[in-house]
Order: sequence, then structure tokens, then C-alpha cells
Amino acid sequence: MAEGIRCVEQILENDLLDVVEIITDGSSDLSQFNRISKIDTYEVSITEMAAIADTETPQGVIAICRIPAEPTLDELIQTGSLIVALDALQDPGNMGTVIRTAAWFGAGAIIIGEGSVDPYHPKVVRSTAGATAALPIVRADLEAALEKLEEHQWNTYLLDAGKGSETISKTEFDAKTVLVLGNEANGISPSLVNPDRKKIKIEGTAEKVESLNASIAIGIALYELNRNTDWNSVDQSKKLT
Repeated sequence: MAEGIRCVEQILENDLLDVVEIITDGSSDLSQFNRISKIDTYEVSITEMAAIADTETPQGVIAICRIPAEPTLDELIQTGSLIVALDALQDPGNMGTVIRTAAWFGAGAIIIGEGSVDPYHPKVVRSTAGATAALPIVRADLEAALEKLEEHQWNTYLLDAGKGSETISKTEFDAKTVLVLGNEANGISPSLVNPDRKKIKIEGTAEKVESLNASIAIGIALYELNRNTDWNSVDQSKKLT
């Protein structure tokens, strides 16, 4: 369920999701989108919209969409692009922002580990601001998924500011990179830490601030990773769509 005029407009414009129907209270004009004529549209009262909507103050339009089919881990292994892996990320706002940010920086896919919020929860979809389905999402046991990727020469980097971490701006990455973001409160799960996985950190200057917000951290990390990596060498034909 994608709610809000800007979110719905982006979904119609991107044409990445299969929109099953539109529910509106009549306050939104979506006639500029060619797809709208092929989508069942139902007009309801403001009272009915308030009962249907997930938000306290509905914007008057909801798109009901099919959840995209997930690629398999074997399909991800065959790509040569950045993968963002999320370890028990629980805040819907963070999840949505991470999805949008990863898509913006050209990530090839996202792996969502157990304990994470549903990437298709209405609050997550709103937070993506229409970027839902902009890149493939796989839900998996993260420990098993990382091990399988590593068996095929993928390198795992843990975004962790703890002891033994290397500054991300000094880190060299290659095409087969998995960047792991941990839980908002507890960081990376101990079970994912091993000597073969490099811990990297974002350096700051404020001693009184313990850590960055998860979605802010991934944005900085992806910026640095793109700045330090020659993505022109990646075979773009292998990226999943």
C-alpha cells in the first residue's frame, strides 16, 4: 500500500511496480500519467479514506501494488555490483531511506536479514518516496547469505565504528562488494563478525555524539564507496533489474 500524492506519482512515473488499483477521495489529479487509464480507480469519501489509510492525516490517494518477485541469491551472485545488506534494521523510516539512498548511489541489490522491518510495510513504502522496486530486494538469513557470496569471491565490509575498524575514506573496494549496516541500537550482530570481513568506519569530529543515524551513515558510506571505486569497470549488463 503506497500512500500520499508524491509517493503515488513517483510510482506511476517510474513504472516499476504493478499497480492493481488506485483509491482516491477525489482531491488528486493523476490524469497526466498515461498508466492511470489502465488502472482500476475507486473514489471514496474522506471518512472512508481515513478508515483505509495508514496515516493520521491522509493525503487523499493510495496505490495498491503487487509486491515484486524476489531474485534468488544465486542470481545475485552472478552480478558484479554493490550489495547493501541490512542486519536487523527495525525502523521503517530508516529502511525506506536506505532503500532510496542505495538506489540513488547505484547499488545492485539489497539483502534484508532476519529481524528487519518488512520492506513493504506502508511506512517503509512512504519513506522510499516512490523508490520502492527501484532495485531488487532479497530477504534471507544474512549469515548464510554472506557465506555463500564469499564463496564466490564477494568481499564483505561491516559498517562498524568499533575497535579495529579502518576509515572508510582510506578503504579500497572492488566490484563484488557487500556493505553491511547493523541494527540501530546494537550495530552489527557478533555472529557476522570474523577476521575475513573488514570493519570500516566513518570518522567524525564531535566527541560527544556516540553514533550516526543508520540511514545517514549508509548515505555517507555509499558516497565514499562510490568516490573510491571505479564502477565503470563493472559489467552493467549483469545488474539485476
